[in-house]
Amino acid sequence: MLTKIAAACCALPAVPALASTPTPQTAPAAPAAVPGADAAKQDPIVCERVTEIGSRLRAKKICMTKSEWAEQRRGDRSNIERSQVQRGLDPVG
Repeated sequence: MLTKIAAACCALPAVPALASTPTPQTAPAAPAAVPGADAAKQDPIVCERVTEIGSRLRAKKICMTKSEWAEQRRGDRSNIERSQVQRGLDPVG
């Protein structure tokens, strides 16, 4: 059985060795610009200190982009409204 495994291993082509050799048709890649440079100017990172529930002294510093904070607040508001509607405390009516 060991000889069958050894024979099977020797019969396999050396695909990884061939795949890693460079082909003459490929050109060297041009240096890429910093991908987040323009995005960082448009959507700055904002850090906020958030107090932990049940503690007056403990706080965490959380950093997210401005759009991530807005999405977080929208999601929080949506969760509050959904829970109020489920309990019959409709905030609109």
